[in-house]
Amino acid sequence: MSRPGSQGRSEVLQSAGMGVLGQHSTGLRDTVPGVRPAGLAEIFAGDTVAKDVQADVFYPQPDTPGDLKRFRRPPSPGHISVHWAQVDDKIAAPDFSYGIRTHKGENVATTLDAGRVEGIAEYIHQRGESIYESTKREPLGRGYSRGHVLPKQTHSAEFRFGIKQTQGEQGKEIIFPRGNRPEEETLRKQYVMTHGSYNPGEAVDRKYEWPIDPRNHRFGTGADSHGNRNGEGVKDAVTMDRDYGGGFPATRIVKREAEDFRRVNNDELGKSRNLMQGMPPVPPGFAFGVGTNESGITAGECIRGWYPEPEQLPDHDLGTCLKVGRRNQTVETRAFGCPSIRNDIPKPRVRSVADCQNYGNEVGASALLNPQRFELVGIPDSDFLLRRPRNELRDILSCAGYTFEEDLFGTLWQQAVALFNDSEELASLDALLFVYSEHINQEVAQKCGSLTQSLKQSQLPQLDLSRLSEPFLEEGATGLAVVDQLGKARVAG
Repeated sequence: MSRPGSQGRSEVLQSAGMGVLGQHSTGLRDTVPGVRPAGLAEIFAGDTVAKDVQADVFYPQPDTPGDLKRFRRPPSPGHISVHWAQVDDKIAAPDFSYGIRTHKGENVATTLDAGRVEGIAEYIHQRGESIYESTKREPLGRGYSRGHVLPKQTHSAEFRFGIKQTQGEQGKEIIFPRGNRPEEETLRKQYVMTHGSYNPGEAVDRKYEWPIDPRNHRFGTGADSHGNRNGEGVKDAVTMDRDYGGGFPATRIVKREAEDFRRVNNDELGKSRNLMQGMPPVPPGFAFGVGTNESGITAGECIRGWYPEPEQLPDHDLGTCLKVGRRNQTVETRAFGCPSIRNDIPKPRVRSVADCQNYGNEVGASALLNPQRFELVGIPDSDFLLRRPRNELRDILSCAGYTFEEDLFGTLWQQAVALFNDSEELASLDALLFVYSEHINQEVAQKCGSLTQSLKQSQLPQLDLSRLSEPFLEEGATGLAVVDQLGKARVAG
């Protein structure tokens, strides 16, 4: 029997439970209405298939803590992998330079010239430095002065310190004294026993009782001990199958077991090792391996080949890239690659010591192999070809030691300007020196011609002027060549 009112309470609870399922419009449908629901139903508002499939989009996972991110793997493609210990390191910019910036101040020459004084300033500087004790005791260019007062005789120019050496014993007599008697033999043997003081070439004597005289006996085998067979010892050692002297060894009868063991255990020269397998079942004279091809073709022909000349030429695509899109075929006439002299990039403002790149401001290999004449003093050849005004050239020649009269220099100047065939009153140093050398040659030719006439008119029996070459006198050579020809004619006469 049920208690009064129990049926009413169960109906109320059941209706309350059904009300919980029905009060949320979540779209859930009870497919088994005959089974009473049990447990706690997790109801998500708006749950769809898209949210279930793309849960990482609609319900993303919480972010990794900042102190643990560096231990995780790269999250996305293209991320540069860095060691976790260097993640938080601050990397300098690409244009950042390490080290201390050099102060572009005074150079070495400026520093050395800063303390240089001359004239009155130098005298005033010396007067100021003379009060210091270091300047008094150790003046520049002299020894240290300790304040010693030396006797008067030391001030003489002929005074010398030390004791004058007198003529005494010579070093030769001290090293090799004369008149000394040699030490006794008993005393020398005592030094041999105590100090090992042997004479040069002396043998060690250990007091053995030899059955022979060791001073006259020679140990070893003599040349005549075996019939004077010089040089045949090596032959006997190599030919082990023969007896000493080249003869056949005497026959010895041994046990069969010992001989069989020797053949099995030892390797015979020129034969394969006996593996106790017996003789192979092959006929006599049989050779293993593939026989040589008797085609008549030698190894030299195989190496050199017998192809005709057109087939021996290199392939038409030799040195050509066969990949499509990478072939070196172009209609352009420019040069490909990176040039050695980078005129295409600007020169850095501050050039590094390790920068070996030529930016177009340096000479090439031809200038290094063939330097100009006065390049070591900083004067290129182009300075001699540079056209200058008259006063500038006159000053250059005057400083070089050339002195000209006004009329002569005017004549030379006009001839040098005329070489350029233009209206500009400018001439180069090379042109002026060329005109001046021609002027000197003309003067020398005139003087040499007058000297030749005077020699022809003089009476010199030892000098035959006919020996002078006529072309030489007609061409008018320099004075040095004339003197040389005259000297040769005088020696021949």
